Amino acid sequence: MSRLAEIQQQFMQYLLSEETSDNHSQRQAAMQHNVSDQAGISADIRLAIYANAYRIRLKETIETDHQILGLYLGDDLFDKMAADYTRAHPSSNKSLRQFCDALPEFLQQDDFFKQHPIIADLARFERRLLNAFDAADSSRASFNDLQAVPPEQWPSCCLRFHPSVQVFTCHSNAVEAWQALKVDTAPPEPDYLSPRAWLLWRGQSRLTEFASLSAAQHALLLGFIQGNDFASQCEQMLEWHDEQHAPMMVLQTLQAWFQQGLIRAVVSK
Repeated sequence: MSRLAEIQQQFMQYLLSEETSDNHSQRQAAMQHNVSDQAGISADIRLAIYANAYRIRLKETIETDHQILGLYLGDDLFDKMAADYTRAHPSSNKSLRQFCDALPEFLQQDDFFKQHPIIADLARFERRLLNAFDAADSSRASFNDLQAVPPEQWPSCCLRFHPSVQVFTCHSNAVEAWQALKVDTAPPEPDYLSPRAWLLWRGQSRLTEFASLSAAQHALLLGFIQGNDFASQCEQMLEWHDEQHAPMMVLQTLQAWFQQGLIRAVVSK
């Protein structure tokens, strides 16, 4: 290992160590030999300034990515979450875009925060929104593309979805709480009674959108995402609709998806 790489590694170990720990003091002392005093500011103060700036920048990243979660928690709990998460998951990527990817799982497993599962659900929902917004662009198919398929090929038709399409499921009213806080309204009390499913995507206006899914719509969407064809999906809908209405329900749902820009291509097996 080169001397520069060794110093960089020592510096990173210093940044990631707890301020109150013996390791922190030892690593600070080791780094002081590689940092000079400047403009009357000692090496240990310069190191402390950088360490504080590092933690503040990571906290700002969490605030930016999870603004509504921060409102839900309030200042004190948010500060606790940010400090605990940064300690458990120090940044390991050159881009801060991925820094909070593990936040939902952290909140789901942390002894304190897991007592309120809606908190992890809020974090997961906001990650899905970010993923939808940042997804690659793609052309979008229209309902005319489906209508152009010869009738005999319809049973074997499959769909390819826009890269921004996301499916979010939870067992709390996290999305309802998110919506309330978004418009400066008090969120409802946590509700864990029934599972909920949501569809998220980036619309043609480049705004991230989402809509709730019924059980039938959720099954239909997952089936098409998994590569099932039109015939298979109509058959699956018999769980909720009779033979006469199942194909109509599928067609109506597909028409809405095309209008929303969710589908990028129609293919046949």
